Amino acid sequence: MAVSRAVLEERIERARELAAERGLAALVLCSASRAGGAGQSGGNTSYFLGYSTFNGPMALLIPAKGKPIAFGPGSNEKRMLTARVSDIAEVRQAGDFGSGIVEALKERGIREDAPIGLAGRPDLPVRVERSLAAHLPRLIDIDAAVHELRAVVDPADVEFQREASRISDIMIARAFEAAIEPGMTPSRLMAAVEYAGRDQGAESAKLWLAVGPNPPITSFEYFELARTIEKGDRVQLGTTVCVEGHFTQGLRMAILGEPSPALVEAVDTLLRIQDAALAVMAPGRPAHEISDVLESLIDANCPYTRQTDPFRFQSCHQLGLDYSDPPLAYALGAGRDKKLDVSGPKLRVGQVVEIHPNYNLPGLGHVCAGDAAVVTETGAEWLTRYPRGLAVLA
Repeated sequence: MAVSRAVLEERIERARELAAERGLAALVLCSASRAGGAGQSGGNTSYFLGYSTFNGPMALLIPAKGKPIAFGPGSNEKRMLTARVSDIAEVRQAGDFGSGIVEALKERGIREDAPIGLAGRPDLPVRVERSLAAHLPRLIDIDAAVHELRAVVDPADVEFQREASRISDIMIARAFEAAIEPGMTPSRLMAAVEYAGRDQGAESAKLWLAVGPNPPITSFEYFELARTIEKGDRVQLGTTVCVEGHFTQGLRMAILGEPSPALVEAVDTLLRIQDAALAVMAPGRPAHEISDVLESLIDANCPYTRQTDPFRFQSCHQLGLDYSDPPLAYALGAGRDKKLDVSGPKLRVGQVVEIHPNYNLPGLGHVCAGDAAVVTETGAEWLTRYPRGLAVLA
């Protein structure tokens, strides 16, 4: 399972066409570390190379002619890049990206004061960004254009996300098995679930967790977790899984014991909200409709607004080579400027969106459900397959 070399070469050629259209001598595409799931630049390199390092920044130089050059900051990155991308790009080690890129440009007869397109600046470490700016005085930011290139998805990309979703399902199953083991603690549960994901081959497998009668928030660190898991507690969780640079996510709720009618109703409502969002996903449909459906139904079922809710995160986001993939990021935002919707992106086959409505309810705390959905030729389908709804644990 891999994105074929022919597809990668076609992507690189589209990048060269972009440079030519804008009068740019070359493109410098940068990715920051994706280890924390933050940022939207991880795919700037992996989209064109089929791989990028998970930890630490890297850069890809695409000149008008000649083989692209992948830069890593150290010997470890150089070794990994050589193993994975040397068939499609030259690999170099550069502790200082700016000087390394200038040297490569000179070798290709490109002056350092030539106009160079740059993508990924907002996510770069300050020292890397300053080095690039100091060595390349005519950098032109082209993030939006590169994000548009990245909107085209290959079937192999979807297969990676399908595999990541399979692993997410296994992690959730392990969580609910572990929750009823005698003496289990939330911190041990978190460790066991993350191990289960890595054991299945995930590049990264992370879990947030909330345990208690009415969990008010989600917790990412051990020190935030409750000390015990007891009868009557809810166990709420969210996975974030990365396989070969491709992200997916699953959110579920469980309870140890019999649920209250109010909790059952809340979970049923969450599923109806998810299904309504899935129903508007199809090729050519405006991406913003997903967010609009989610937000309107959340407003209809929650006494709080987004601004007054004690705890609520975004109801949807694109999943791809970044946790929040940039081609649809703005359109899926609840706080976007809706006057821009008329020119907003349309959904494409293969794009994956995480649909996770969540909000607080008096007497219940934070409630949530989350699944990854892929746009198909005829509509959309769920990639995450762990049984939806409230899991009632013995």
